[in-house]
Amino acid sequence: MNVKKTIHTIIVVFLVVFCLYYVFTDPAGTARVIRGFFSGLFGFIRALGGQS
Repeated sequence: MNVKKTIHTIIVVFLVVFCLYYVFTDPAGTARVIRGFFSGLFGFIRALGGQS
C-alpha cells in the first residue's frame, strides 16, 4: 500500500468531484472561469513565445 499514491488519488478524486459539482451548480460561472483560465493560459504561452 503506497501512502503517497493513495493521498494523490484522493486529491485527484476530490478535485474532479469538486469540479463536477461546481459545473452543475454554476454553469455560467464555470464557463467564465474556464474562458478566463484559457485566455490567461494562451496569453502566458504567447508571452513565452514572444520572448524566445
